[in-house]
Amino acid sequence: MTKKGKLIVIEGGSGSGKTTQIRYLKKELKGWEFYREPGSTTFGEKVRNAVQALRHGYEVEAYAAMFGYSAARANLIRGVIIPKLKKGANIVLDRYWYSTYAYQGTDGASKKTIEKISKIATDGLKPDLVIFYDLDPVVGMKRKSGRKDADRHDVKGFAFHTKVRRSYHELGKKVGRVWKMVDASKSIENVRQETLNLLEKYKILE
Repeated sequence: MTKKGKLIVIEGGSGSGKTTQIRYLKKELKGWEFYREPGSTTFGEKVRNAVQALRHGYEVEAYAAMFGYSAARANLIRGVIIPKLKKGANIVLDRYWYSTYAYQGTDGASKKTIEKISKIATDGLKPDLVIFYDLDPVVGMKRKSGRKDADRHDVKGFAFHTKVRRSYHELGKKVGRVWKMVDASKSIENVRQETLNLLEKYKILE
């Protein structure tokens, strides 16, 4: 597709501080629109609740989660984000199909299948910049421990989150030059400054 607006994707494992940095970005990127995956549409939020919430007490198989997230993704990307980009809107997206690759790919779904389904769901939409907040799972799990916003992925063990991190590093090589990694073990302010530096480098902040 030919798009006029810019698309930034924010990614990170459990406890990486991604949500905190997005709050800062909302203050810096005036006029930009912010969306999250899964969610940001009525359908997407229902999928998010059904697939991620811990309180339901049922298990969600890896392929079931992949198809659920992909359906929500198609609804948001094809129905909202692509039309807005074509009209010139600048957008920040909290997670993309990269999360499905990292989490459901680790949980047992075929990564090749995830890539194929994701390409269909997104109509091949590629971001202008991906900021990945990288963090040792030991630190991330400590940060998430006891948090009320923990979901069914957050409570999985250290071995799972280590593989998720490895999958994100695989993605960095696949996605290429627009994938930028930020060390999330640093202080919130240092991570914020590194994020701003990337936005300046890519001429998003002038």
